[in-house]
Amino acid sequence: MLLAPGDDKAMTASTDWAQISELERELAQCKRQLAQEREHAARLAAENAEALRETKAVLEFTLEAGQIGDWDLDLINDTSRRSLRHDQCFGYDSPIPETEWGIEVFIRHVHPEDRLRVESSLREAVHTLRDWGAEFRVVWPDRSVHWVAARGSIYRTGEGKATRMLGIVLDISAQKQAEAALRASEQVSRGQVEALKSALDALAVETEPERLAGHILRTITEQFAAHSSSAWCRDQASGMIGFEFAFEDGRVISKTDRRFAGMDLWLPMEDIWPWPEVFSTGKPSLIEDIRTVPPFPLRDRLLPMGIVTVLLIPMSVAGRLGGAIGLRFVTKRSFRSEEIDLAQALANQAMLMIQFARLSAQTRGVAVIAERNRIARDIHDTLAQGFTGVIVQLEAAEDATLRELPRQANEHLVRARDLARESLNEARRSVQALRPRTLDDRGLSGALESLFRQMTRGSGLTSELQLLGEPVALPPEWEDNVFRVVQEILTNALRHAHAQRFTAKLIFVPGDVRLELRDDGRGFDPSVTSDGYGLLGIRERVEAMGGRVSVRSAPGKGTSVLISLPVARGLAAS
Repeated sequence: MLLAPGDDKAMTASTDWAQISELERELAQCKRQLAQEREHAARLAAENAEALRETKAVLEFTLEAGQIGDWDLDLINDTSRRSLRHDQCFGYDSPIPETEWGIEVFIRHVHPEDRLRVESSLREAVHTLRDWGAEFRVVWPDRSVHWVAARGSIYRTGEGKATRMLGIVLDISAQKQAEAALRASEQVSRGQVEALKSALDALAVETEPERLAGHILRTITEQFAAHSSSAWCRDQASGMIGFEFAFEDGRVISKTDRRFAGMDLWLPMEDIWPWPEVFSTGKPSLIEDIRTVPPFPLRDRLLPMGIVTVLLIPMSVAGRLGGAIGLRFVTKRSFRSEEIDLAQALANQAMLMIQFARLSAQTRGVAVIAERNRIARDIHDTLAQGFTGVIVQLEAAEDATLRELPRQANEHLVRARDLARESLNEARRSVQALRPRTLDDRGLSGALESLFRQMTRGSGLTSELQLLGEPVALPPEWEDNVFRVVQEILTNALRHAHAQRFTAKLIFVPGDVRLELRDDGRGFDPSVTSDGYGLLGIRERVEAMGGRVSVRSAPGKGTSVLISLPVARGLAAS
């Protein structure tokens, strides 16, 4: 077909417009896609920002709940960004500008005795690009000392240059105090057992009553690393206190010693400070510095000896205050509650020995010997046995602490304190010749179940009590004796035999009650004479009830103790 001139130009223009229109459509499509992609990217950014905010909130909550401070140290400029909790670990209630806190400032807050160790380990971590961690003391602006634990991780460039360290810090002062209390409690409890053993040994061999009391005074003095000590007794008729004897220069000195010649050794209790406080409250009294208190009799004798601190401990017997012991120290001293409990227990022992000396002066017959044996046996069965359980709990607490299990360690520590308090209460009751409180509250079977539960909890020893036959009410004294016998044998299985299982059977048969006590421990040779009081005390208690006791054991074979008691005889006697 022939085209007229100009038609080709029209067609070309039409084609161009079509292409332009197509391009416009494609451009519009691209704009729509771009808008959609921008909208999608905005949604993703918003979602990521929300996720970051949630993650940050969770992290901040976790740090706050754990009372953990966080920090970001700029190693290039020696500045840092820190949380308020971090600064609070160093004694500041408000944040410190980041430019004012770097490694140098941090090190200045570390306790001088820990400073070199902490700085060396920190700089070594930065140099070797390793994680860092340490526990150390810090000195707050108010000069108080606190413990913290810090951990940090290094961030580096592609070339391996350390640029930042991110980490956390936690105040662990409470944990360190608990560990110190645990160590102190264990030390005091071990001291209690050793002191009691020493007193019992002396009681078993010493024939002179006055020397027994002197031995207790020596034990108290040495146990507390005191310079010297003195014992004073109260005269109930006159209301005055009189000096009895002292432990000085490594020996006991009685009031008849020539160094006290011409001195008035009697003091009116109501007038002489601080005796009224001790006797009115029945609690120990501490004179931190005798140089700064009002003068009192005998102070002029103590000052030339270099005495600074005096701890006055009341002595009681049968619920009555009968005197006091004065522990003297050449340096200022303070005392933990456990130490005060130990001092009080030993002071009461001293009072018992003094009472025994008075009884012995009146009569040296069988009654006195029997009472001495009762006192020794009861002390052995209460304090000595109880504190064995205390030591077991403290050792378990120490193990839990080493394994970084603070909750379990605290549970063991609480059990140890409860056992110690219960043992001291039982000792006071034994002085008054009263039976154990658990027997009054729960009866024999309940008291034995409570004993097993308290002494073996957390120790690794599994115990079982079986009651067989028709129970018969036993005389109170018999229940007391049975309880003490089981307590002694359980203690031996726990402390000496290192047994894993202990079983006790209380069997009631017509006319008799029988005890079968067995453990799977290391055993021993019954024919070998023992220095301990345990078997002797068991035999004395059983024979006093007209019963029989049989001990079967061999090294590595465990131990069995079989006891038979004639119930009919006991009921007739009661």
